[in-house]
Amino acid sequence: MFTEEQERVIKEDKDACIIAGPGTGKTFTLIGKIKYLLQNKNISPEKILVLSYAVKTSQELKEKLKKENLNRIRVDTFHGLAYDLWKEHFSQPPPLISEEEKRSILKNLFPKIKKPLFSQENKKVYFEFLKKRGILDFELLLLEVSSLPLPDFEGYYIFIDEFQDTSMEILNFLRCFKKATFFLFGDPNQSIYGFRGVNLYEIKKFWEDFKPRLKLLSLTRSFRCPVEILKFAEKFKISPWEVETFKSDKKGGIVQGFFLENVKEEGKHLTKLVKNFLGGLQLEEQSLFSVSPGEIFVLARIKNVFFYLKDFFISEGIPINFPEETAGESLKMVKMFLKEVESSSLPVENHIETAPSEIKFFLQNLWELSEHEKDKFLIYLKKAETGDFMETKREGVNFLSIHASKGLEADYVILVGAEKGLLPLEIFQDTFPEEEKRLLYVAITRAKKGFYFTSVKERKIFNFKLGGISPYFKDFPVKKIFPTARRPKQKSLF
Repeated sequence: MFTEEQERVIKEDKDACIIAGPGTGKTFTLIGKIKYLLQNKNISPEKILVLSYAVKTSQELKEKLKKENLNRIRVDTFHGLAYDLWKEHFSQPPPLISEEEKRSILKNLFPKIKKPLFSQENKKVYFEFLKKRGILDFELLLLEVSSLPLPDFEGYYIFIDEFQDTSMEILNFLRCFKKATFFLFGDPNQSIYGFRGVNLYEIKKFWEDFKPRLKLLSLTRSFRCPVEILKFAEKFKISPWEVETFKSDKKGGIVQGFFLENVKEEGKHLTKLVKNFLGGLQLEEQSLFSVSPGEIFVLARIKNVFFYLKDFFISEGIPINFPEETAGESLKMVKMFLKEVESSSLPVENHIETAPSEIKFFLQNLWELSEHEKDKFLIYLKKAETGDFMETKREGVNFLSIHASKGLEADYVILVGAEKGLLPLEIFQDTFPEEEKRLLYVAITRAKKGFYFTSVKERKIFNFKLGGISPYFKDFPVKKIFPTARRPKQKSLF
């Protein structure tokens, strides 16, 4: 049932950090470990906490635990837990502002600064502004709860999902649970949220100081990616933790690049490739089993790179999806729903019943996660992000940014725009070199059967002209695709 590595993780009693590679059964092992604590160590369910950053992840974990009859295990976001601790102490919910209100305040306080909270001085000014008005944002909530006289949480077991995505505000909040036993699950090679203030080196230092005896364990056997794909992904593993080479029982796997004259040729070639995946044309005498359109991802470092492909795919009758656009629309609906519920005295269930079908399932799950408490339900709604609505199950080839593809998988992944200046992204100033490598690692490890990429001689993005294959791909197999010569028109005999 479990691999040797998974068994080792499940039976570890002390604080542990589990580096779980792509498709290595992270959640399966996490649930197995919870069962082991309950059945073999007689730990009370009330003393087990499962925490994550994203609302969507918490919902999914709660649903999976429910299927295993582990209903009494507490699953929450870091901010949801902070909400409960505040409410327990003050006997009232925290006065939290929404993300829209936060953006408005920051715009007024720092009108000419793009990312004001990257400066500790600006953050201090902002927090003082909030405190004077008796309000909190989600970061300040974590900070304020950390200073409350809380129980010591001795005998508790805290599971953290995707530990590599935690900011310093979250980590400092976790100091409240000093006497608890921690199990961290995640893959630091998939840490791609530097723009949120996430820093792997700070995370590693924190855990070394906070839990100096933290044991490092690994899950290295991938059930998703075949050998060839993992071999190329290894080149882009970059983190402060040394991790063993990933393994797979799945032989083969396709890794192939294409270098084309221009974007028009790229579009023509990609539609042929995709039609081949769908069981249509055979490309370059390579026979492939057909897949559904939803099992194909077209990825790019920035979305502007692939928008022009829309017309090529439509003209060939290939169904397509843009999940980020759909998710953005769902988030707007949720924000409207939030305003409606905040100003209404009707039961929350009534509003959920009449909510748009696109968000109803999300709201029902969120109502369960909040244990039918209106104030907490509203807090989750305020914290909702576009990523909470990412859905790739619709019938169509999915076009996604690499960031949006994290946590997802497909049979075939096609990365468009493997040029100098795009990978790594150099046309903007606020990127992180190590993170650029990890983004490619994420892109490659989404693939269950084949990873493809394209590069062209010249591509225009915004006001930039880019071209030539990115140095990231120097050791990858690349085929040069030459434009097909036009057939001369036969002159009329009449």
